[in-house]
Amino acid sequence: MGDHAHSIPLPGTQWSVWADVLLRSTGFPAHGLALFGAPECAITADSHLDGTATEAEFAQALDAALAQAERAVAHVAADPLFREALTWQNPAAASRLARLAEPVPSVAETNGKNPRRARKERRAKENTLVRYWQRYCGKNDTVGFFGPVAWGTLDPGTIQAVAARPGGRLVRSREVAYEFWALEAYVAALLSDPDVAPWLPAGVHPHLAVEGRRVLRPGDEPLPLNDAQAAVLSGCDGVRCAAEIAPDPRRAEALESLVEAGIVWRGVNLPYNPRAERVLRDALTAIPEPRARERALAGLDRLDRARAAVAAAAGDADALAVALERLDAEFTAVTGTEPQRRDGQMYAGRRVCYEETVRDVDLTFGRPILEALAGPFGTVLLPAARWLSAALAEAYDDAFRALYRDLLGPGEDGVPMPAFWDAAQRLLTGSDRPADAVASGFARRWTELFGLDGAAPGEHRLCFASADLRERAARLFPAERPGWAGARIHSPDLCVCASSVDALAAGEFTLVLGEMHAAWPTLDCAVFADRHPDPGRLRAAAAEDIGPQFRPLYPTWWPQYTARIAPVLGVDDHQLAFTAAPGADPGRVLPIVALTVAERGGTLEVTGPGGLRRPLREVFALLFGWLGTEAFKLAGAGPHHPRLTLDGLVVARETWRTTVGATRLAPGGGAAREYLAARRLRRSLGLPERVFAKVGTEVKPVYVDFTGPRYVSAFATMLRAGRASSGDGVPVVFTELLPGPEDAWLADAQGRRYFSELRLQICDPERP
Repeated sequence: MGDHAHSIPLPGTQWSVWADVLLRSTGFPAHGLALFGAPECAITADSHLDGTATEAEFAQALDAALAQAERAVAHVAADPLFREALTWQNPAAASRLARLAEPVPSVAETNGKNPRRARKERRAKENTLVRYWQRYCGKNDTVGFFGPVAWGTLDPGTIQAVAARPGGRLVRSREVAYEFWALEAYVAALLSDPDVAPWLPAGVHPHLAVEGRRVLRPGDEPLPLNDAQAAVLSGCDGVRCAAEIAPDPRRAEALESLVEAGIVWRGVNLPYNPRAERVLRDALTAIPEPRARERALAGLDRLDRARAAVAAAAGDADALAVALERLDAEFTAVTGTEPQRRDGQMYAGRRVCYEETVRDVDLTFGRPILEALAGPFGTVLLPAARWLSAALAEAYDDAFRALYRDLLGPGEDGVPMPAFWDAAQRLLTGSDRPADAVASGFARRWTELFGLDGAAPGEHRLCFASADLRERAARLFPAERPGWAGARIHSPDLCVCASSVDALAAGEFTLVLGEMHAAWPTLDCAVFADRHPDPGRLRAAAAEDIGPQFRPLYPTWWPQYTARIAPVLGVDDHQLAFTAAPGADPGRVLPIVALTVAERGGTLEVTGPGGLRRPLREVFALLFGWLGTEAFKLAGAGPHHPRLTLDGLVVARETWRTTVGATRLAPGGGAAREYLAARRLRRSLGLPERVFAKVGTEVKPVYVDFTGPRYVSAFATMLRAGRASSGDGVPVVFTELLPGPEDAWLADAQGRRYFSELRLQICDPERP
């Protein structure tokens, strides 16, 4: 296992790879994508466009394809697993779409509804079903049993590329957890209960600091305290309850004034991660007054019983729907709150609970995988990722230095962090960020490395040997060290293409780089780490390779951040508090109001309590570092990018870029016109029949099979929504389907095969 128990050498390099690896996979077999394909219809449509098939022949082929799709829709709608998956996500949609399993009603059975309108409504439901189906069969999402995870190991002593032992079930374990917002709603309900509220803790909001008889507030004048407020505030440690802190009316009034002023919170300090439920129960169990404790726990026990019924119903769509409805009713009865947020959204819906699962498979990846990675990663990809982190750090050093000089007042020897923090936000979220210049520079170097400017127009495949690119890569990406502590870790997603487990084990495989999460330890994520058989081993590995970082204490309104994806490995990380937020650890929290930016020996540093003194770039690294995670995606961002293969590793899939308006699919105009427009689009861009498409207004890519009318219609609906919200200029990116269903090697005990992707963490031998 090399010098470190948690990592092994990447052969022929100084880099090391974590021995623990994660496999994300789909919960529905890959061949399910073919259900809505219609290759015969596509052939006839193309012949019609070429003038060799009549309009009547095309219409007949399209009608046949739509009829076949209708039968496929009925089959999927009746599938118990599909119904369960959809019930977990959206019970109302599951109920609506289940009716698609019934025979298409005749005109007499439409209850007086216009038949054309009834057909249009049914087609819209069919499109919705297809969107869910393509996700369940084709996307390696980590959500519920339809996106299970599996931890495995890398073992250089294993001579086979993989040893995979599937169990008898799809998932080995299932766990039902509360959404964070639901726990917050329960605490809010307790605060409205006069018998319980006095016995709940109170604490100072984490972004504030108490200095003598005043409270320091970012972006505001210090708040002076009177005697009663000062006495009360000294007891607000997040553990003691209001009844203990303010036992008399005068102090109770002072406490209330501090709550109203936004200085003190009351309730339970829930960590913004899946540990919140345990913290809540422990806090309620610690209530000293028996009656209040009993009342506080009674509601939570009611919810727990209803949740246990949900967990027991897993595997039965009908029983699950009933159990979820009962949990919703209990939640509303206990909290007085609606049991969902953002209801109806495919990716953003948040109900009271969710399910996490582990796939029933044991996995070991052997030396052939490591050897296939060594040349491309050691020669090109890892040096490029290191350069990216160093370039980001240097760019922000320069920008921060200029900003510091603008903010530094005459005769002052530092800038208060709140002022610097606010001014720095434009460098992180503005229209002219240093990160954008770095990404552009990376793209230029990437283009030069592979000679993309000299590629022949319409070139689909470019193949290289890493040995031939070694000197050029060293010249273009010359960084000697990573830019910050966390930048030691790079996390590639790898798709393994193989026709079967046996073929993969025999070395008959191709690796495809899905995403390169440069300078970002993606395994430090609750949804992954909490499923590991020994999370302590991961925490120890993170401590050794990265060490403590400065991690913003995110509020619940922070975009694209949820408790499920919260980092959980850096137990010694500093918590940088810049606004009111849950989950502050008194031993780790650093209010920005207590920090100062100063220049020492030409380097900007942050100083703070307890002799804290760290480079400014480390304090901001996690805020500007994630901006570099998209750089590999943006490289070669022209209208067409060929597939790039390096020593047999596909480092970039073939990609095409256009806009919603240029697709000519958004106007609609009926199934025939829509389908023919899709065939023209495919032909004009030179697209394969099956692709993934990312519309700029959508969260995730979708699978599109241009032969299938239902796939085309569902995609066109997305394009119309994008145009309605943001115009014809919305970008659309098509990427070749690699691996395809024929390349899905991961099998269950019944031999059904699933898409999957392997996530690694590779550690830089150098430290910043």
